[in-house]
Amino acid sequence: MESPLEVYMKKAEIEEKVKETLKNITAMSFKHILSYAIKGEKDATDLYQYLYETLPEGYSKKRFKRFIWMEKSHDKKLIDIFTALYPDEEPPDVPFESWRKIFEEREFKLKNVKDYLDILEIAMEAEKLAREIYLFLAKNTDNVEHRRIFLELAKDEEDHYDFVKKEYEIYSKAKAEEDLKELIKELMENRKAHSAGA
Repeated sequence: MESPLEVYMKKAEIEEKVKETLKNITAMSFKHILSYAIKGEKDATDLYQYLYETLPEGYSKKRFKRFIWMEKSHDKKLIDIFTALYPDEEPPDVPFESWRKIFEEREFKLKNVKDYLDILEIAMEAEKLAREIYLFLAKNTDNVEHRRIFLELAKDEEDHYDFVKKEYEIYSKAKAEEDLKELIKELMENRKAHSAGA
């Protein structure tokens, strides 16, 4: 069972990783940051698709399906902006750390609440980073319409983050209860074994 300190430290790790990644991204050109955002939207779509397809009933499948649609629309908006700014160019390749590679290397499968919590942590980090990138892009564009779109996208990402965070908190409590039941069961078995041996 995770202690409040462990939960806080995990949150601090996410904050730190987002800050570090954002620092690296914002050192790039506007074109490369936009390319990073496009990759991020495609990755987020895949993550929510994975959750939608693998979660059993009872989880927030419908919400994740809606997120898939939203992330695809974000991707289209970003590509439209890229095309308007850089006609006849493709988004350049940029360094991007995808959750998919990590999952494939570990042959990750959703087996329990902890696995779900691990994925939600990735989603929280991605949503928080996406929000910060869009705020940065909005601040660094002179195009009023593009600024409006970036701010709209930042708001969507903030809403996604808030939902994923609530989902994480709900299932963290469920995991804590599950761990407590397991601990009590183990203690009772040890007690019986100790009593039988005495």
